[in-house]
Amino acid sequence: MTVELVKQWIKKEILRRGFDGTCGVASFSDVYNSLMPIQQKELEKVCGDNFKKFIDYGSIISIAVFHTENAIKTINVRRDGEVDYEKWNIYTDEYNRINNVLNEVCTKLASVLEGIPLRATSELGSQVQSVEEYYPAAKISHREVAEHAGIGARGKNELIVTKQNGCAVRFNSFITPKALEKGERTEDLCGDCRACLDSCRILQRKRELKDYRQQCLDRIKGLELRYSVCGICLRACYENGDWRKH
Repeated sequence: MTVELVKQWIKKEILRRGFDGTCGVASFSDVYNSLMPIQQKELEKVCGDNFKKFIDYGSIISIAVFHTENAIKTINVRRDGEVDYEKWNIYTDEYNRINNVLNEVCTKLASVLEGIPLRATSELGSQVQSVEEYYPAAKISHREVAEHAGIGARGKNELIVTKQNGCAVRFNSFITPKALEKGERTEDLCGDCRACLDSCRILQRKRELKDYRQQCLDRIKGLELRYSVCGICLRACYENGDWRKH
């Protein structure tokens, strides 16, 4: 199956589930070499005896599903001056549904390309207490795969910014032993935009803080939404980001 046929198949599967999305291909070795050592070890475990085959000529397909505008607009929405957390949960519920879609598509893709489906990092926020626990649990950085596959570029909030939907997107990855044509990395899409940074007091000080990622995780848990996710910087990027100029 050619890369174009794979992309068409994935796009069709995403649309069948009520969302829009895209996908791209990265070299397995390129992604592996860019991961933290602890994630490299986890990826080796996932591949098992086939690791050498993957590292020599395998590929990783990055699958992206976009959030809907209706859900994005419920993030941190206020009613009578107070945050409406139940409304906000419309976004978190969609976050969970998208992760389920990503897992379904990856699992189904395994029957087509004889590869290994990974899992979207949907529940890790509630399962871990520190970012150090998160990295090995996640097995791989889906953002790293998306960057290498050319789907988007890392934004100032460390999320992947796409030309289609800003950083309002979720990812999963699929490993295949097939040597597929890989995409080209995307240039910076943020420009001078600071919308995501200005929306969050933690991101505003990320360079000053010892570990802003841990503070983000703690803040997300403190929101006590249905799923461990925030989305404030995501909404700011979606509504005001310079990615719209590309």
